[in-house]
Amino acid sequence: MLAGIFGILLGITLAANLPVHAASDDQNDFEVQPVLPDNQTNMAENFYDLKVKGSDRQTLQLRIQNFTGKTITVNSNIRNAYTQIGGGIEFTPKPRTQSLKHPLTHMLTLPKAQQTITLGPHEATTLSAALSVPKESFKGMVYGDWHFTEKVAGATKNHTAIKAHYAYSVGVLLQGKHYATTSAALKYAGTRPMLYNKHPAMAIAVANPQPMAMRQVAIKAQIMRQGDRNTVRTYQATKKMIAPNSTLKAPISWNYDAMKPGTYQIKIQVQGQNYANRFPIDQTFTRTFKVAQQTADKLNAQAAKKPKNRWLPAAITSGVLWLMAVGSLIWVLAVKPR
Repeated sequence: MLAGIFGILLGITLAANLPVHAASDDQNDFEVQPVLPDNQTNMAENFYDLKVKGSDRQTLQLRIQNFTGKTITVNSNIRNAYTQIGGGIEFTPKPRTQSLKHPLTHMLTLPKAQQTITLGPHEATTLSAALSVPKESFKGMVYGDWHFTEKVAGATKNHTAIKAHYAYSVGVLLQGKHYATTSAALKYAGTRPMLYNKHPAMAIAVANPQPMAMRQVAIKAQIMRQGDRNTVRTYQATKKMIAPNSTLKAPISWNYDAMKPGTYQIKIQVQGQNYANRFPIDQTFTRTFKVAQQTADKLNAQAAKKPKNRWLPAAITSGVLWLMAVGSLIWVLAVKPR
């Protein structure tokens, strides 16, 4: 089955306010627009950025409209933010770390009737989600999204089903107590061998157990096997984000090389800004890590093999024959006695 993904993202990144575009028949089938409440900290934003306190109860509203001449069905759910491999924010319905004491999915809930929305041609309606803040509130920030997807059945050709998914994601940021003074904090969380894009790799993990995100993150990581200074492997990335209460994993790939057992020297530097107050953060971690023979063998066996050039032997043979022909011609024209 082939799947095509088409997404219009609203407020997914905390660093940018993305414009809202009306959908049309040759674009996406539907559009969503948050109805910003009075406790919105910035009415110019197109995602929820709400100041809340303990025991607050309120209803968040969002307008959804079908821009097509057909009936469509849209699925809706609430998700928590986490840091994806390599940096950047993604979302999941389930909490990813134990440090996330107050997941958005525990505070913002949808009525069952609004988890699947059916809209007639050009129909618009307003959806509601119930926000319930714990009595003791929370420190810093909680972040997630209100997510919408439409599955559109496409044509079938040669027994291959093609489906398209239109998606919207509306960010939901809750500002708790001490929001302006809460800071992200990084700590080394280990290194482990893994398969990354079907290649042997190591993931250097740096945890942010604090309820505050980081923005404008730059990552520089390197690994070197002791006794083999000519094989320094690196990973670099810029303009990334780290979600609150999550773990960044910097992947360093071996590509088509085999991973060797031994002791490895690890260094990772993470620079960025605290999201709430833009204070700079710059931390470097250096460690050593051992890879066992059995671990290396298992990864190498599971890794993708380098494609073989089937034309190389024929090309070499053709080249040799061509050189022989040219050499014979030169001998006939210039060397052979007359």
